[in-house]
Amino acid sequence: MSARSPRGTHNIGPFAAMSKAERAGLLSAPSDDLCDNIAYKGGALERVMFVVPFATSFTLITFVLFWGARVSPALTVTFICGYISYGWVKGIHSGFSALLIGIPLLRAYKDADWYKLGNDPTAKSPIRDRFLGSVGQVYKANVPPALTGDAEHTWKSGLDGKVKRGLKDKFNDIVHICVIPTYKEPLGTLRKTIGTLATQTCAKERLIVVMATESRDTEAPGKVDELLDEFGPALLGLYYTSHVLGRGEAVGKSSNCAHAVRCVKREFVEKRGLAPEQVILTVCDADTYFDTQFMDCLAYTHVQNPKPYNTTYQAAETFFPNIWAVPILIRIKAIIDSVGFVGQLASPFSHPFPFAIYSQSLRTSMECGGWDVDIIPEDWHHYLKCWFKKDGDYGVVPVFMVMGNDAIEERTWGEAIKARYVQAKRHAWGAIDLSYIIMNYLERRDKISFARMMKLYLHASEHHISWTLYWFTCMLGGLCSTWANPILETYPFGIGLRSLAVIVFFPMSFACWAILIGDFYIRLFIIHDRPHFECNVAPLWWQLVSQVQWAIMPLADMLFGSLAGLEAQFHMAVKPTMEYEVSTKLSKKVVVPTGDVVDESRYHSISPDGAQAKYTKL
Repeated sequence: MSARSPRGTHNIGPFAAMSKAERAGLLSAPSDDLCDNIAYKGGALERVMFVVPFATSFTLITFVLFWGARVSPALTVTFICGYISYGWVKGIHSGFSALLIGIPLLRAYKDADWYKLGNDPTAKSPIRDRFLGSVGQVYKANVPPALTGDAEHTWKSGLDGKVKRGLKDKFNDIVHICVIPTYKEPLGTLRKTIGTLATQTCAKERLIVVMATESRDTEAPGKVDELLDEFGPALLGLYYTSHVLGRGEAVGKSSNCAHAVRCVKREFVEKRGLAPEQVILTVCDADTYFDTQFMDCLAYTHVQNPKPYNTTYQAAETFFPNIWAVPILIRIKAIIDSVGFVGQLASPFSHPFPFAIYSQSLRTSMECGGWDVDIIPEDWHHYLKCWFKKDGDYGVVPVFMVMGNDAIEERTWGEAIKARYVQAKRHAWGAIDLSYIIMNYLERRDKISFARMMKLYLHASEHHISWTLYWFTCMLGGLCSTWANPILETYPFGIGLRSLAVIVFFPMSFACWAILIGDFYIRLFIIHDRPHFECNVAPLWWQLVSQVQWAIMPLADMLFGSLAGLEAQFHMAVKPTMEYEVSTKLSKKVVVPTGDVVDESRYHSISPDGAQAKYTKL
């Protein structure tokens, strides 16, 4: 890793004259704006659309398992073999995109000095277009005239009152506000997350952290006070909000974010005069571990973006921090999801959606009406809301910095698997947004073409329908169809459907090898030195032996994919409401440098980078 450039002294405007106490505390007054926040209006068509995901999945699954073989053996064979082939094509595409494109980008982003890049317009950028063949810097904000003089790419700073145009001026004027929705999270988990924010290269000059708490969490104020004492001096500001659940609001991250962002707008735009264009919002989970350069990388990417207010920025989220502390079923799914997500971000042919940790300009949030309050899976939904508010001219820009979230961990294997299943159901609840796409298109069909809407709808439905169907098709399709119609014992080609399905499934092994190699490379060479990433605590020999975990991949896919997705869709069809359940975060014991063992949830002396801490279960 190259040596980092020293940071100069920057004007922090209205914050310079503020005392330590004024740079922290409760943001209690939300803005009167950003109230366009009810997603589902009710109505017969909307209710019918809630049934479509389950009806589609149920029809295709029963076709594969029961009635298809009797109605049309040829069509059944074609569908099963075609769908299995679709699975390995998608797996190979994702795995090799991660291996050949995504991982080199992770390395390039890790090694870059983003502060230097933001202040030196002649330096070569590691940013690459998502299409193969485009290497090196893509654009420089201070070179093309279109990016320096128009209202879309300039703003009047709320820090010094000057108009910002070039790369350096805009890069050093960006203020980051990180919103962390939290409800009854262990203090140790919050400490690690805010610790990685406090060590950001721009933390003292440009980073404000807002903890979005819930009023019904009576322990939140005490935790906030402790975190303020510990991390307040390392940040430009550390505030919190207390969300009171209102009428029509769903319990969860989205309604909490909606309230927090309204408070942010009131405090920093309306009262302190920051320009919405100079503020970048980042929303993350309570157990998110940031790369120290993430905020500088994000600012650089944003000011270089030709469409900065039509963009959500998505980091490379992984579940590696506690990968060796979770049951094998959860581990194999976490590995596939982590490497696969890198592949989706890197591939020139995929349509990435934001997931859990994402960023956008405050101006974008204001123009799109903020977060909806009646939503459970807020990441996809907020992206779709922005997509329609911008008449389809909206996209995701990847930021190839590795982010860490803890995989589901509990005190027993059974509890952990149950909690992971509940989390998978919550993720699968995003299928409700298929209705949102159709309803919003009908309202804006004069501005958005049918073809453009259908492309979005197919990408979204492919994700939500395919993960419920694939396990049934691959694992049971050939067997059950042969039972339903014995002619398939020898049809087609005289070998029978079951043998043909096994042959067609064979190329999936190439996808598994790509993901396996990507997993080892990321853990051993990219995130090996990251605080809170205990992804290499197991001896190398055990890491190699543990690859027998791939043998139970079908079981993990059944539990956390097909069954969880099908249950969520059935629930949605019968009663489209869901109770939000926060994933459990374990409080652990910490072995501190003195050799003492203490409870991390009450320990105050962990260094912000966490480098001296080791973790063992209680």
